[in-house]
Amino acid sequence: MKFKTNNMTKWALCFGFASLANFSFAQETFKQILSVSFEGANEITELQGISALEGVSSPTAIKADLFSKEASADVSIPSNIYGYEEPTDPMSGAEKKSDNKDNKVYAGIVAYKPGKLATERSYITIPLDKSTKLVKGMTYCIEYAVSLSESSKFACNNLAVNFSYEEPKGDDPIYASGDYVVKSAMNAIYNGYFGWDKVCNIYTAKGDERYLTIGNFDRNETTKIQAMKKPKDSEVEALAHAYYYVDNIIIRLVEIDPKTKEPKKEQCACYFNRPPKIEESFSSLVYDKTPEVNEKMGIDKKIAAQTIYFRQGKYSITENAKTNLDFIVNQMNANPSLKIEIIGHNDSMENKAGEEDEKYKMMDSQRAMFVKSYIIKQGIDESRILQTILMSDKVQSIEVAEDDDEETKFAKNRRVEFKVVPQ
Repeated sequence: MKFKTNNMTKWALCFGFASLANFSFAQETFKQILSVSFEGANEITELQGISALEGVSSPTAIKADLFSKEASADVSIPSNIYGYEEPTDPMSGAEKKSDNKDNKVYAGIVAYKPGKLATERSYITIPLDKSTKLVKGMTYCIEYAVSLSESSKFACNNLAVNFSYEEPKGDDPIYASGDYVVKSAMNAIYNGYFGWDKVCNIYTAKGDERYLTIGNFDRNETTKIQAMKKPKDSEVEALAHAYYYVDNIIIRLVEIDPKTKEPKKEQCACYFNRPPKIEESFSSLVYDKTPEVNEKMGIDKKIAAQTIYFRQGKYSITENAKTNLDFIVNQMNANPSLKIEIIGHNDSMENKAGEEDEKYKMMDSQRAMFVKSYIIKQGIDESRILQTILMSDKVQSIEVAEDDDEETKFAKNRRVEFKVVPQ
């Protein structure tokens, strides 16, 4: 996602903390109060190396990580122990080109681990001084960028900023709630492996904020998770955690509309981001099985073996599916009295997507009708296709095995089957 801004008067803010001189602080559009992009860290050589950056801390037993373009192996950029990610653009949040040397560092935190590992979380804490003090009653846009690492078996919601008067300390996870905790407006599950998503919301200052901490401040019981499948071309180890790269922490003042007396939420651009649609989680997996046909089989069994499969949310056919359909057409040409039925199926995720978007409604029908149209275009009279049967996700494929993961089960259920009509 790219962060869009309007042109307004820009002014500079000099930040006086000697310990934080390595941060990039500047006053930008909508009176930017704070901008932290983790640049200027000392040499980064190993995980849990947040201490390489002066002024930043990580309060729990499991420390936050820093990754750098100048580092190697586990903590390098773009490839590291947890996956692959390019750094962000401090101005827009977009991915930087590999030849851009302005942004070389980002951080990483553990936001979720299941079961007995639940206490293994990490956080990033940044102090606020007089130059970055939030004024009581003033409204601010709190924003930062995240990207889920490919090593993550899970994605989660409840990513948040927690403001506090005291500096967080101790080995245990930080559990907090109330007006000082700022989650995204939609509190979405951030499940994007590549590229950066903005997390942001509007916050009204209490005036006593001295520290800003980023992480998950909810217990596992109140955290929503999504099981993830590691990208096929990723070589990193899949781990039982939700691990997020973090960059570009920004606080900017939001103006008050003089007419409505309400904050101008459009100045916190990602505030209006809609919840992710189901279709954005669609799998690209297409199950494929070569039909097992022999001369001893009757024509009915040969045609029944020609089941074809589809990508999630699609009704178009693959090249392998065309081979199956051409076999059926050849058999129908060789047997002029042969008539068939077409049975369409879809999966349950497509049913849910159909509730959000008309184009995903009745994918079983769309697939069956597309296949029927293909056969007719090959010269088969429409009268020889007696009926089209729609089964939605009601009948599970006989190919589904107990040890199949959910993605594979769905893929096996996105199918069109064929049946010879008895003479």
